[in-house]
Amino acid sequence: MYEPMKDICDSFPTWLAENKSKLNEKDYEQYGKQYQYFQRIVHVYEHDPENIARLSELMHDIQEFGQPPPELIKKLAPDLELDQNGIPNMDGAGLGPMMNEECCIM
Repeated sequence: MYEPMKDICDSFPTWLAENKSKLNEKDYEQYGKQYQYFQRIVHVYEHDPENIARLSELMHDIQEFGQPPPELIKKLAPDLELDQNGIPNMDGAGLGPMMNEECCIM
């Protein structure tokens, strides 16, 4: 998980600067706080990677701010399809027969 977190963290400041005029104040502030959490997560990975409890806490807390900007997600996973809200569209991807409506396992 370190590499994608680091990549997002490295890309976030440029994205914020380029998109500040396109975002309302609330969204800009929310993305700014999200960026701060990415910085904290990366810091723990780099300086105390065995502190799973702290990493879990930060991962849980960052969810309060929603998905990262869709442009940053697409940069990390160009083939990942996102819905209109920027949430990855899983449509059963990688779940095999578990998502098949005809599956009889309950």
